[in-house]
Amino acid sequence: MGFRGFRLNLLLRLALLVIVIVGLLLVIYRTDWYVTAFCLLLLAVFLVYDLVYYVERTNRDISSFLEAMQHSDFTQRFATQNKNSSYQKLYQSFNAISDAFMRIKADQEAHYHYLQAIVEQVSVGILTFDEQGNVLLANQAVKDMLHVAYLQHIQALERVSHELVQAIILTGSNEKTLVTVQAGQNQLLLNVHVTEMISQGHKLKIVTLQNIQSELEEKELQTWQKVIRVLTHEIMNSITPVISLTSTIGGLVQNEVVEKYKAGEEIDEETLEDIQAGLQTIERRSAGMLSFVQNYRRLMRLPSPELRPLKVTDLLRSVHRLLQADMEAQHVSLKMYLPDDKVMIMGDEEQLEQVLINLIKNGMEACKSTAEPCVEVVAYLPEQERDKLKIDVIDNGAGIPEDVLDKIFIPFYTTKKQGSGIGLSLSKQVMQQHGGSIRVSTKPGETVFTLQLKVMNA
Repeated sequence: MGFRGFRLNLLLRLALLVIVIVGLLLVIYRTDWYVTAFCLLLLAVFLVYDLVYYVERTNRDISSFLEAMQHSDFTQRFATQNKNSSYQKLYQSFNAISDAFMRIKADQEAHYHYLQAIVEQVSVGILTFDEQGNVLLANQAVKDMLHVAYLQHIQALERVSHELVQAIILTGSNEKTLVTVQAGQNQLLLNVHVTEMISQGHKLKIVTLQNIQSELEEKELQTWQKVIRVLTHEIMNSITPVISLTSTIGGLVQNEVVEKYKAGEEIDEETLEDIQAGLQTIERRSAGMLSFVQNYRRLMRLPSPELRPLKVTDLLRSVHRLLQADMEAQHVSLKMYLPDDKVMIMGDEEQLEQVLINLIKNGMEACKSTAEPCVEVVAYLPEQERDKLKIDVIDNGAGIPEDVLDKIFIPFYTTKKQGSGIGLSLSKQVMQQHGGSIRVSTKPGETVFTLQLKVMNA
């Protein structure tokens, strides 16, 4: 409706201008009314000016509106009162657009301040910079952690630690690295996690810095405390009976052998048998202690893995062949579910075989007293993480008690009468050296050990 009024006004002005020009021409060529002709000429000039002003007024308003939008000036308002319908609707549209942009800008600013407050509150250092190294954001945790009051360029961290700068720049997207930094009087062990993203056509890096020194020291202390408790338990179990037997045998020798020998009496055969049995027990416990020390050395001297490409299906089939006879002899069913034949990993075949054999044998022992003992090995690529291989070793045994669950990876801890307590510890070390992990979950009637490894060329 508004644009129809604009057209009508434009046509009326054009028609009036044409009439004036025609009248001017008639007066000039057919009469001698020079004053009338001059007046008509002035009127024609005025009508041309009015027509141009009327047409360009819309362009001026649109240009003014767009310039205000370009400079994010959403406060400009166009008067809609006492205007003809064409301009009134246009100005109302301009005002509505300005109000919409103002609301969006207010929402964005509120959201920005909200996120800024969250970033400032977290204890983890957060740092973002562009391809030129210009720092776009550095929260207070980063500044406090590295003792810098202001950070404009990533290279400014060179005065704090060259190794940290190299780690931040060279670490790939979604990768982590550990860096030791001397910040003031404190030594920090920083977990550096880097993520890359594209924002408005610009490549940005988001870096999180977390000081894990105190947590690591606490965990290390807890681990040593657990290991010492187990070592103390094992040593005391072996030494106590040896000391007791030694004292008993010493008494027998003194009372039954030395005294009778001095008196010229014959030594009882039963006494000699008791001494012999005691010495055999001491020998047995000493051999147990020697085995314990050898297992400790084996745990501490695990060789580095010799990594080479491995086809997962070949690895699992080899383990199945090695254990099939033993499983059948124990009347335990062994089922394997293999992944795609093309799935490959980088690994040490012997070490990974040993890990799987250990887990499967543990599962066999855990479930062999059930009605239908079964161990399943399921290898698969998770739907959301196609770059990772997971191997679940599942048994249908009674499950692991909760009070035991957090101790099963501690060296020398075991609930088996004949167990050494290093199998799961070695398995965990092997997985860590392969850049993977081992996890356990349990419930009555089912225990699942999950191995995770990186897939090649994922």
